[in-house]
Amino acid sequence: MGHLLHGSYIKGFIFFAWEFIINIGARINEAMVYSFTGQFELAKATLDTRWVLLYIAVYIISIWDSYRTSVEINKIYILANKDKTPIIPFNMSALGLNALDKRQPWLALIWSVLMPGMGHLYLKRTPNGFVILFCWIISNYFSNFLTAFHLTLLGDFAGAKEVIDPQWALFLPSLVGFAAYDSYTTAVEYNRLFNTEQAEYLEKEYQLLDLKL
Repeated sequence: MGHLLHGSYIKGFIFFAWEFIINIGARINEAMVYSFTGQFELAKATLDTRWVLLYIAVYIISIWDSYRTSVEINKIYILANKDKTPIIPFNMSALGLNALDKRQPWLALIWSVLMPGMGHLYLKRTPNGFVILFCWIISNYFSNFLTAFHLTLLGDFAGAKEVIDPQWALFLPSLVGFAAYDSYTTAVEYNRLFNTEQAEYLEKEYQLLDLKL
């Protein structure tokens, strides 16, 4: 998710897939639930060491690499800002038509909370949006979350606990939290970028050379 925040899509999607495959193989989420409820022996029996020992190194490396890349991108941003690097307000590609425009951060946040991925599609971040949406649907289906939610609304708490799969259900908070945060902050930054691009365009095209502000 750290890589997806700063646009490293290939790394981000590979690490995303790695997280799902290794986590499911090692039963890490299920072991976490047992640990939180004090059932430590059951948690140890649940973990598959053939998978979990593969998880640790990649997990640490992905955190380190996303932090390192963020630092480098911030340096590039400072240089680009000082040099007044041109901002491209319009782009048309195989993925669709994308134009720099103002968008409502709160609307992106609401869509992401209701259905992770939709906030990104609203912002026209198509790859992120569809990957997050796909992961949300798959996690919902295999966790039986919606069935458990329905039973909870009916007051059948025992039935809800029985049908829900904790291994898949613990993916859901991460997806919602990331989608909400990323879509909201992206909308805010898009609006800032739009203001900067508009100011530079107006200054270049319409401001008189002898006009003092």
